[in-house]
Amino acid sequence: MNIHLEELAYARAYAKATAFQSLSKDQVKSILDKGRFFHRWFRAHRLLHGAISATVLTFILAADLTVLFQLPRFFLDSTRPNPFVTVLIASLVVGSLHSWLLYSLVVYSLHEGAAHKLIFPSQGIVSRALHFLSSNLCRLASADPIYYAQNHMAHHAEFGTEHDGEFLSFVLRRRYWMTFFPFAMFLNYSDFVVHRPLSYTPSKVVSMLTAIAYNTLLGHFMARSFGLLFTLLTLVLVLPHFGFYVDRLRQFTEHNLMPLNNKDGARSFGTGFWGLLIGGGPWGQPCHLIHHLVPSIPWYQQLLLHRHFINLLTPTQRQQYLLEPVIGYPRLVWRLWREPHAFARRLESTPVTGAPILTRAKSGDQSVDRALRL
Repeated sequence: MNIHLEELAYARAYAKATAFQSLSKDQVKSILDKGRFFHRWFRAHRLLHGAISATVLTFILAADLTVLFQLPRFFLDSTRPNPFVTVLIASLVVGSLHSWLLYSLVVYSLHEGAAHKLIFPSQGIVSRALHFLSSNLCRLASADPIYYAQNHMAHHAEFGTEHDGEFLSFVLRRRYWMTFFPFAMFLNYSDFVVHRPLSYTPSKVVSMLTAIAYNTLLGHFMARSFGLLFTLLTLVLVLPHFGFYVDRLRQFTEHNLMPLNNKDGARSFGTGFWGLLIGGGPWGQPCHLIHHLVPSIPWYQQLLLHRHFINLLTPTQRQQYLLEPVIGYPRLVWRLWREPHAFARRLESTPVTGAPILTRAKSGDQSVDRALRL
């Protein structure tokens, strides 16, 4: 994901112009103290943690195979040709679930595995082998664990700066909506992607070949069971899009218009419907602010710490960090679609004393901010 310096300038100006009730020292201390307790438990129970991780991976893969080879039977009759509309509906349902489950696997493998090394922490030969396997499962969906790990750790270490490998604190909508173009998961319509580099690297090629081989194998057995049309619609039309759209929606909304620091810079969608859908399951970072505050604990401890966290918040902080039930996420998306663009237009058209005057020049295909006077 490229850093756009004009978005960084807008983010700094927005942070200065917008009131925000940060976490207090006492709140942070309480969260960190609880986080240290969880971390000590995690270090002392490696075998139990490994069993939890193995269960998660087994569940995702088993659920995916069930969706691909059992769910179509509810739609399709294997004894006679099926109407095209029936095949299309079956492909949309099965393909969307398959795509979301692969997204769930990818975000778990990339984030917990490749970046933070928390699925199977490496301590011996067996754990190192399991870590290698778990952190490379994301290649089944053409994701690049090496590229992601480098950028994600820079995201934590250099959050909200020009060195942030996943700068997401101010995202203009043009970068986002271009990811809705067909096959944007693979093609560089937009640089608003983080699961792969924008150019070819040896690791990216390995991921592409792995994904092709895996989906070819799946497609062979699916075509034998349910026909070639269903298989092509499911794996070629639906699979590359649904999970990718959910992933882009997650990154568009996690940090956008939040402060430029790890302490306050993320939202937590929670463990309700929206958090689990957008996060890719409970292991997919639905409580993302907790992860930035205590990145050394695994996903299930983040969920427990989230319960402690929300009990500490003031009403104003709840509005800033959390979603209101049911309609909270759609309202957030609508706000983030409109507000960054409106703020950027207002800042450029009516500069005020002390605000940056943004003059942009073309450098290749990127606009470059010459006046980061913040």
